[in-house]
Amino acid sequence: MDARAKTILSTTLLAAAGFLIVYSLAGPNGVPMVLRKGSQIRELEQQNADLQRDIDMKNERIRSFKENRSDQELEIRRDLRLLKKKETTFVIPGKK
Repeated sequence: MDARAKTILSTTLLAAAGFLIVYSLAGPNGVPMVLRKGSQIRELEQQNADLQRDIDMKNERIRSFKENRSDQELEIRRDLRLLKKKETTFVIPGKK
């Protein structure tokens, strides 16, 4: 193979490799996919933070019920609509 043929072959191979690199980076599985995955990760991290906040609030509520018997009793009475002796509850239509 002469020098001119080697130069043309190597230039063609380099151009083909460059085209493949550009296509793989700019194609659907390249940089756009990485950006989409990054935004999905941020959304999921936000959801996880929100869920963790909810869990912490519920754990605090449970701890409060364990420490304060009157809060626990009040919540049970409210949920089950229980009354103590000589208590009267008024039900107003249209309200919960």
